[in-house]
Amino acid sequence: MREAAPDSRYGLFTVDVEDWYHPLVKDPGRWASLEDRIWPSTLALLEALESAGQHGTFFVLGCVADRHPDLVRRILAGRHEVACHGYDHLSLQWIDPARFRADLSRALDALRAAGAEEIVSFRAPYFSLNQTTAWALPILAEHGIRIDSSVFPLRTGYYGDRSAANLPHWRDSVYEFPITLPSFGGVRLPLTGGFYSRFFPPGWTFAGVERVRRAGAEPMFYIHPWELDVDHPRIAVGRFLTFRHYLRLERTREILSGLLARGSWRSLRESFAERTDARGRTGTYDAR
Repeated sequence: MREAAPDSRYGLFTVDVEDWYHPLVKDPGRWASLEDRIWPSTLALLEALESAGQHGTFFVLGCVADRHPDLVRRILAGRHEVACHGYDHLSLQWIDPARFRADLSRALDALRAAGAEEIVSFRAPYFSLNQTTAWALPILAEHGIRIDSSVFPLRTGYYGDRSAANLPHWRDSVYEFPITLPSFGGVRLPLTGGFYSRFFPPGWTFAGVERVRRAGAEPMFYIHPWELDVDHPRIAVGRFLTFRHYLRLERTREILSGLLARGSWRSLRESFAERTDARGRTGTYDAR
């Protein structure tokens, strides 16, 4: 399939739809006892995007879709892409192919039951696709996934792959959208959302986005709804995880409003359609 050049006026806006406790508490058996706060913060994100006339890709956990099918329908009503984030927020590093296949299938069933009938995009929790977990790619293809966005092309903390490509590319029958990072003097910097955009001054994230655009590529931003919820509960977890999770949550709204005022944002699916000459946002994509 011929690949067209991307429209660098756009950036790729992505949301990992998970509640505040999903990255903190690894045991799904404990989740039912924790306060559910996913609706208000996700609604705030949706309203911010819609007020700015922008769209994005929402990677929804299957357990969230089961608990809140109305939230999935609200995302769809805003003309955003609903994509898959797995069911139980499992890193690919923790599981084997059989467990991943079962988790992915369960997640897709939950999303379809909530009204998202055509799912083509996936993001692994913890950006956990790397050289040792590439076995996941053919499993994604088996389940109709055409687009992956699970690669962080820099090793930081407990995830990332410094050897990964920093621009979108085909990996067999799956198209990879890595978290494209700005480079300064040949050094990649994680100015792309999440903890990193809260750690550095907001202006650094804005400058990183513009640097990627000036290079003729599409910048990608990622955010979690709980980052807008400054009052969500604090629980006892390790010092490093506490630091990453709770740091400067009050900055998130400033970062969000600043990004939405700087250029246009769209979904992975829209960019993929343009790059591959596919027809329409919701049409069928041809094989290569």
